[in-house]
Amino acid sequence: MFKKSLAALVAVLLGTVASAANVSIQFDGSAFRVNGWNATAEPADGWTSVFSVYAGEGDVPAMAGSYTVENRVLIFEPRFPITAGVHYRAVFKAGTERAEAAFDGPPRPTNELTRVERIYPSTDVFPSNTLRFYIYFSAPMSRGEAYQHIHLIDADNNAPVEIPFLELEQELWDQNNQRLTVLFDPGRIKRGLVPTNTIGPPVVEGKHYKLVVDREWHDARGVRLVKAFERDFRGGPSDRVAPEPKNWRVTAPKGGSTEPLVIRFPKPMDYVLLQRMIGIFDSRGEIHGRIAVDRNETEWRFTPDEAWKPGAYHITADNTLEDIAGNHLDRPFDVDVFETVTKHITTDKTSLAFSIH
Repeated sequence: MFKKSLAALVAVLLGTVASAANVSIQFDGSAFRVNGWNATAEPADGWTSVFSVYAGEGDVPAMAGSYTVENRVLIFEPRFPITAGVHYRAVFKAGTERAEAAFDGPPRPTNELTRVERIYPSTDVFPSNTLRFYIYFSAPMSRGEAYQHIHLIDADNNAPVEIPFLELEQELWDQNNQRLTVLFDPGRIKRGLVPTNTIGPPVVEGKHYKLVVDREWHDARGVRLVKAFERDFRGGPSDRVAPEPKNWRVTAPKGGSTEPLVIRFPKPMDYVLLQRMIGIFDSRGEIHGRIAVDRNETEWRFTPDEAWKPGAYHITADNTLEDIAGNHLDRPFDVDVFETVTKHITTDKTSLAFSIH
């Protein structure tokens, strides 16, 4: 459908000029063709010396792509697709023969399709030292404008919280540009630092907040969101204690079934890290299956691809697994300078044994 719409743009080629009446430039939806010129051997300086296509206005470099010759017709195929809303210019010059064609890419879409699907943590109580949250979108988003459109509102006073986030130049997107990681400013969370002592944490215990993603944020197509998104939560006490795997409650399934193995945590854990930092093993190696996270990130469920076999198993958790305050399994997020660390972990993983009967 996209190629068909681009092919239709051939009719919109503007201002084609040629010194020889039989030379013209055409675009067929995926490639540019020089018609009316006899393409034989490639020039010493390459095909770019006779035919180039430019995207955008002003003094811009020629587009990257590949050249081929079919039936003595020179063809240029851009490496990247034609972009909506961009002006293009194709220039041919060989000896006395010249041709130039200008056209616009397809019009920018205006239909609003993308929305915020959910935000994690999903709990309605955030520890006052919550480290990060994740925003999930229904489609790929644009980069470079995130912090203009995410707002933390003090709901008790109906006022924005000043500079609550760590605004990174390189935004923390997943590879599909559908999940953004946003960090609360660690300088206002970690004890003993100047911002913590002077400004205080962005989330205060006992206060009510509204996390707002406004509608003007653009998706990857350049179109704003379908609607704004809001999440209400309350500030809770700070959490500066490392999660203890010995306190996890493990419910083993029955042998011969594909019932899920269930792990319940005493407090919410990091949603994204739970997807990749816990594994199930037996004597033959890792068990493959599907992971689900539930109950405000206090429950991890693992459903195997094949039925459980009776025997001994173990759960392996990476010690960099975190709770929502950034505390690792082997250490809290911060250690006050006046405290002494008495716990030392020498391995990078924690293992819990269980049996299936």
